[in-house]
Amino acid sequence: MTVNNGTSGNESPAYQNQDEVLTDFINPFWEELFSKDYVLKKNLAAVKESILFKYSPFTSLSEEKNNIINEIIRQPQNYIVSGLAGTGKTVVLTNLAARLSQTYPNKRIAVVVKTNWVKSAQKIFQAYSVKNIDVFTAYKLIKSGEQYDYVLVDEAHRLRRYYSKGNHVTQDIFNKDENQNELKLLGKLNPCFILFYDPAQTIRPSDIPKKDYNTFLTDNEFKELKLTKEYRVNINELNKTYTSDDFMTGIQEFLQIDSSNAKFDHNIFQSYLTNPDAYFGVVNSIHELFDYLDDCENYEPATQNRVMAGYTREWASHQKKNRDRNDVYDWVEGNYHWKWNSDSENWLMKKNSRIEIGSIHAVQGIDLNYAGVIISTDISIDNTGKIIGIPENYKDRNGQYKSDDYSKEGFSNFIKNIYYVLLTRGIDGVRVYFEDKKMQQYFYDFMGINKEVQ
Repeated sequence: MTVNNGTSGNESPAYQNQDEVLTDFINPFWEELFSKDYVLKKNLAAVKESILFKYSPFTSLSEEKNNIINEIIRQPQNYIVSGLAGTGKTVVLTNLAARLSQTYPNKRIAVVVKTNWVKSAQKIFQAYSVKNIDVFTAYKLIKSGEQYDYVLVDEAHRLRRYYSKGNHVTQDIFNKDENQNELKLLGKLNPCFILFYDPAQTIRPSDIPKKDYNTFLTDNEFKELKLTKEYRVNINELNKTYTSDDFMTGIQEFLQIDSSNAKFDHNIFQSYLTNPDAYFGVVNSIHELFDYLDDCENYEPATQNRVMAGYTREWASHQKKNRDRNDVYDWVEGNYHWKWNSDSENWLMKKNSRIEIGSIHAVQGIDLNYAGVIISTDISIDNTGKIIGIPENYKDRNGQYKSDDYSKEGFSNFIKNIYYVLLTRGIDGVRVYFEDKKMQQYFYDFMGINKEVQ
């Protein structure tokens, strides 16, 4: 497919009476196209929220993103593109892959993603007829032994090392070599490497440690390019004084991920007390999270909304003996009950995902419109005011430390990173339920909310 009206990468600016133009002209025009069978979906909002739209390799980009893509194409070498959650790393990846494909049609390009995003990535490139691109997990690319000219790795902070308590199904690529990891094995394919990386999103002991990452980057002469502006969060509130950057900074400071004591507007975390439609809010139960999503969908039916949680329940519903049973639940609250995500691969698109609770492995790297987050009992606050992980409440079997490798600080960092990821999935709204009441009171105190937890 040839795109004759593609952009040069500039962001589309807001304009006067934008909402009126959308309501009075664009939406009716789209419905007219639908009535004549020129488009497949009647609701334009549903198109805008689709994966194909969000990650279209022909989408309009900011100047920062476009400059990064142009440099990588112009000067082929190893790059690491770093950025916090919401800065658009995956958007840059899909656009970069498409531009490389067009610029170098005879080059072989591999796109490496996590398991939960393989089918979505394949769907994107197939739908837009982007050629000479193959999509893999890191494990499957390494197993294939295929040589590629470019290897683009999304969520590169989740690449793994050999770890004896890791997932044994995919550990065979390391041959029990303690010094082996997926970065080194991918490097043997002799590609031009482009890694998309956020160290605050490492969540397991088997993820490559930052010091080993830095050694590899130095030895292989990677150049760092930074994404600095947050794009995911959309705070649509009247008379607001805060920005999406205040939210992202506040989450990092609250979770003690960033120790710089960066300034942010605390009102972003307080406004729900007087405005029920505020971007952020705290609720009193798990079922209220689902009620919140129901209300959002009544108002905006085309949105993608899910409840997520820390990994503090056994995945009993996934056990072979229970998979076909309708009376086995992982989360129970009074008369309410829910299952964990039925699958980690492409969970967002699964039929029942809206009435399930997603773990970190089902949601890392995805965008939601409205998000409900259960901050569970694998995290708490000690007597010194320091956030700590609670290992006995953490049920991810592949996320356990070896007995001779356990680090209280390291484990706490993994748990904090998990909640950083969960809390930054929502584009249009987030509601949080705290199972640990000490953690909830700490949040109130930290954010200047004058409330006592009952």
